[in-house]
Amino acid sequence: GAIQDMSKAAKHSADRALQAYDALAAAESYPAAKAAWEDFLIHWRRGLNRCDALGSRSDGQYVRSTNRVRPDPALSYLWAARNADEHGLASVATMQEAAISIGGFGGYEPGVRTGESGEVIYTFTPTSDDPPPFLTFLPEHLRLEPIVERTRTVPVPPGYDYDVGEVFPAVALARHGLEFLTREVTNLGDP
Repeated sequence: GAIQDMSKAAKHSADRALQAYDALAAAESYPAAKAAWEDFLIHWRRGLNRCDALGSRSDGQYVRSTNRVRPDPALSYLWAARNADEHGLASVATMQEAAISIGGFGGYEPGVRTGESGEVIYTFTPTSDDPPPFLTFLPEHLRLEPIVERTRTVPVPPGYDYDVGEVFPAVALARHGLEFLTREVTNLGDP
């Protein structure tokens, strides 16, 4: 019936959000990352809306997902990002320029020594048998920005600022949102 169709629709939205997440994680250019991010936001929010529609129909005690989103700064940011995207507000994800990281992943002990002619030589000695790459090319990607709404500014959630050598924040944030949506869809089946 209608409830089973809505449950399938919620699962379909979660599957589409997962596909968008995979595309975001694999993106090697800003345009590809931006398109995947926008797709993710659409399907993530649609999945939550479908869970809410189904939950409120089948359970008088159901609490809307927005009430579970609000206390979590990362989920609140995703919710606000979808609103901003939907209403054509300023982009919440700008371009993080490509970069070359030199020793940005750790694993090397820096040192200085003097050469035979008195020149200064900088050394980087691996601290393990299998150190991370010393030189790494980091492709361009998304940089999350604070979201300016009419009555408030939603900051980039703590822990999701860009730091060289980490998973891109938009990817980490989308993963957090995807895990939440997956739990919401899974919980639809529970009595």
